[in-house]
Amino acid sequence: MIRNVKNGDIKTSGTQFETGENEVAQAIRARLRMFLGESFIDVRKGTPWFQSILGKTPQDVAEVNVKRRILTAPGVDQLLKFNFEADLGRRTLTISATVLTADGTQSSVTVGDEVLT
Repeated sequence: MIRNVKNGDIKTSGTQFETGENEVAQAIRARLRMFLGESFIDVRKGTPWFQSILGKTPQDVAEVNVKRRILTAPGVDQLLKFNFEADLGRRTLTISATVLTADGTQSSVTVGDEVLT
């Protein structure tokens, strides 16, 4: 069970917790939003955006790092579809993924520039 977040704020009324495929999608978004070293509890946790995804990192290496973060999210069993679109001219990034969850359902998530702002 994961807290229901809407527009970056934790919901305090109505459905306060996500379940099922929405829970998995929310967990993936949260994992991708956490930068490496951001957690005071364990600085080894987080997505290595500056270290091995953005900048001059080759796209295949960047994709492997993002896939690893998605596959290690709670409730994810398998990565079914993955799309990594980086537009260096406009400096944008969009990641789309469809995963098979532990309960056998599919969950899709798309994250873009909001991860890096």
